Amino acid sequence: MEQKYGEFVGADKLYIAPITQDDLLGYVAGAPEYLAPLADISGQAEQNSLTNYYDNKAAVTYNSEGKTDLTITVSGLPAQTLARLLGKYYAAANGIVLDTGELTPPAFALGFRVGVGTGFRYYWYLNGVFSGGAEVATTKKAAVEPKTYQLVYHAMPTTYEGFTVNGESKSVKRLFGDTHEEAFSLASTWFTQVQTPTNLGAPDALALSSIVPADEAENQLASVNIVLTFSNAIADEAISVVKSDGTIVAGTKSWDATLKVLTFNPTESLAAGGVYIVNVNGVVDIYGQELTAVAKNFSVQA
Repeated sequence: MEQKYGEFVGADKLYIAPITQDDLLGYVAGAPEYLAPLADISGQAEQNSLTNYYDNKAAVTYNSEGKTDLTITVSGLPAQTLARLLGKYYAAANGIVLDTGELTPPAFALGFRVGVGTGFRYYWYLNGVFSGGAEVATTKKAAVEPKTYQLVYHAMPTTYEGFTVNGESKSVKRLFGDTHEEAFSLASTWFTQVQTPTNLGAPDALALSSIVPADEAENQLASVNIVLTFSNAIADEAISVVKSDGTIVAGTKSWDATLKVLTFNPTESLAAGGVYIVNVNGVVDIYGQELTAVAKNFSVQA
């Protein structure tokens, strides 16, 4: 039997990624994180069909698809991880979960792979929330009876409708691909980032895309804000602004929703005729890539 007709055998590489933006303006997910050892996973989309009859025969059929519920069995989950998935409060100071009985699960993307014949099928669901299953434990007996844990992932299409699908702008529920397809070359990079129609493969190398004022710009206003744009969402940074004499410039930092654009707003107006240096240090993106430190400068009009 050809590989493309292979049976499903095996499931592993269960990953999640927090969704930081999913609205009409864009979709952004964080870096994938390994979730837990996977025992099995199964799911089916809610589907409905309505047929109208005319002239004594079926004439028009309407089809719709709702959410997909995936039942996921894992070996177990740490209390902190479970609290995060279900939106419960985790008191880090003493390592306990404080469960109020309220469900406020945050949105995650979900990735995994299953064996298909001698190859694999890789999946990413782009938007969904988790609910927990029964927690069962039994006393130890002569025959050991270990219990697993079940999660249910409720997958829905993205709110963002800007993905190009067959020439049209659409929202997307999931992507998947088989390794037996010659065109599928994403297996080695599938879990380096959440795969979307606009971001396939490994994430872009981290770069400083632009800085305003530009490097060596002159005659800038004393009220100028410094705006840095990066190629990827940023997880950490130690960016500072100093005057040429070494005086540190006080100010506030704010990030846009994509975590790619940083605005530094000086607390006070810059000195007339002053030269200022922007030290771009300690910048690390959500994928763990670190930017080589660099310094940019500009001068204020006299």
